Amino acid sequence: MLIASTNTVAIGSQGKDKWQTFFVVQSDKLRFAPQNLFPRLEPSTGVFYSALAIFITLFLFMACDSSSYETQLNQARKYQTQGKLEEAEQLITELIQTNESYTEAFLLRGQIRESNSKFEKAISDYSAIIDQNSQITQAWSSRGSCYYRIGAFQNAIQDFSRAIDLEPDNADLYLYLGNSYGEMDMFTEAIKNFNVAREISFGDYYSNLTKAYEDINSRKYPSALARATSAIDENPTDPIPHSYKGISLYHLGKLDDAIVHLNTATKLDPDNAATVYNLGLAYMASKNTGEAISQFEKAMRIDPSLKRDIELAGALESE
Repeated sequence: MLIASTNTVAIGSQGKDKWQTFFVVQSDKLRFAPQNLFPRLEPSTGVFYSALAIFITLFLFMACDSSSYETQLNQARKYQTQGKLEEAEQLITELIQTNESYTEAFLLRGQIRESNSKFEKAISDYSAIIDQNSQITQAWSSRGSCYYRIGAFQNAIQDFSRAIDLEPDNADLYLYLGNSYGEMDMFTEAIKNFNVAREISFGDYYSNLTKAYEDINSRKYPSALARATSAIDENPTDPIPHSYKGISLYHLGKLDDAIVHLNTATKLDPDNAATVYNLGLAYMASKNTGEAISQFEKAMRIDPSLKRDIELAGALESE
């Protein structure tokens, strides 16, 4: 610390008339010299316009470079759409040679190479993206897909897991991860990931569907009906909850409603012999023998082994 005397002490002065004081020490504080100590330095007009010209040149160069980049990318995408994968790859390679930080170009070339079954080269492109920015989910998932295609399932699991860390609500990533575990016969992990994918996609749908099935087997038909109805609300195009609801209504004696939902199930899945058979039973219980026989015959065409069950139901005469 500078210690000043009670008197003002000049620092860096050269005579009283020739130079003003740069700054003085007073009461332990530095005080800057007056602003007019030195004349202001103003750039000459020529320097100013030279700098402006350089700036404009740089701006135009960058604008042209960006425009050229987008043009080449779009042309490569056009080649890709037309199936000209070699041409697309060559164009992107030339673009990358001018600037290796073009993440989008690496991603597109990786996709082109992957489409052309050049999986190792695609892995190299996706790895380049990850080296530049490890927070890009698509790079991890795409590289994982390539590892999966070449049978490197452990590497695929690592990449899909990393992608899930970045994007935990993406159902597709759990499906890919589940498939990778399945290829390694790690079925417990595979099923766990498949269930997560279902939960993300359909919420409580599969929980309701599972419970409806259990309730039907336990003859808890009112509970099964409620669960199946909730499942239909969440996924109305799936035939299974319609079938479960039809079965529940059948056992609760609501035959007309049962027929409606079993009909819906058969329309959504016309090759399901069990559902067609159940519809026949519902028609039979409602005294519509002609329609019952029609459904039983359809069920037997799909699955001939049902003939014995149908004969036991009394709908057809044994040959």
